[in-house]
Order: sequence, then structure tokens, then C-alpha cells
Amino acid sequence: MPASRGLRFGGDMPSLYLTPVELKKLTGYLTRPAICRWLSREGWPYAAPGGDGWPRVLRQYHDDRLYGRELKSRAKKHQEPAWSTA
Repeated sequence: MPASRGLRFGGDMPSLYLTPVELKKLTGYLTRPAICRWLSREGWPYAAPGGDGWPRVLRQYHDDRLYGRELKSRAKKHQEPAWSTA
């Protein structure tokens, strides 16, 4: 399968990250800076662009968000100590 389908090494395992073609389809933009601006504006978390200049968007986050699955918060909630049990 072509690399643009998110597959690597000719295997059947999809890449952990969306491909540039998938990022273009998701955002409707063609350039890397415009894609990064769209991701930031729409609240999509992404890793800083890698050596190839493309932002890294986790495929799992993409799938969960587009299919309406509950998104796991990355931020830990502050929890007060239970002083009454000490």
C-alpha cells in the first residue's frame, strides 16, 4: 500500500501518526504552517513538527474525536489530600 495511506514498511500496521495527506484532508489546508494553525485553533493536540516539518497528530486521538468516543484528558486533576483520614 502507498505510504500516503498511513501504512509503513509495507505491513498492515497503520502509523501512530496521521500522514501529511491525511492532515491536508482533515484541515483543508496544504501548507505545514497553515495546518499547524488550524490544529491549534480547533484544539487538536499535536507534537511539534518532526524532522520533515509536519506536525505529529496521534491517529488514536483523530479516530476517537471523529467517531465520538470519550477523549481521555491528558491533564491530571489536582486532588486535595484527605486530611480527615490521616
